[in-house]
Amino acid sequence: MEEEILIEKRYQIPYETFGEAFKAFQKRFVYPRNNLMALILIAFAVVNAVNISRGNGTTLGYVLICVCLALAAVNWYNPRKLRRNLMESIKGIEGDTYSFKVYPDKIKIGTVLEPEEIKTEDYEEAFEGIGNNEEQIAESEIFLTSDVRIAEKEKFFLIYIKRAMFYVVPKKDFSEEEITVMQLHFEKQLGKNYISDLRKKQ
Repeated sequence: MEEEILIEKRYQIPYETFGEAFKAFQKRFVYPRNNLMALILIAFAVVNAVNISRGNGTTLGYVLICVCLALAAVNWYNPRKLRRNLMESIKGIEGDTYSFKVYPDKIKIGTVLEPEEIKTEDYEEAFEGIGNNEEQIAESEIFLTSDVRIAEKEKFFLIYIKRAMFYVVPKKDFSEEEITVMQLHFEKQLGKNYISDLRKKQ
């Protein structure tokens, strides 16, 4: 029995949209944890500085202040460095095409591989007996469970799988009707794990 497909579309991710999406991902899922850790480290450094100013300082206290401040700086700097490196690395794949299918209980997202992108030896091993003059799609299944978060922004949906990865689905290739179907479906399936910034503005 064939699975029901609610939405099926292909899309490409503009370079600027990917950058905006990754920044949104970091703001929601990375910065809060890193900023909290940085504040704890700074607070610990301040406590040690107060002790030293009261004459209770030791050499270890000075060392701890330097270590805490250094670790706080690392927590602040690393996400920004990661974003720069990632944006540099995706310059070669910004023209890639992706397939997107929404089912009642899951999503399938795949990279569309054109024939010239498929190595002959890999193809023959994986698709024995099939001509390699057709495109193939390397798909991932994302079941809409409590491990999934979807954040809706003005230009895209950000699909995040805890402790795994995230996907960017731009809205530009979808009709208003398709976007509405996705909004209602994601909210129904995920509840509080579906966060719409557009709704907050209304």
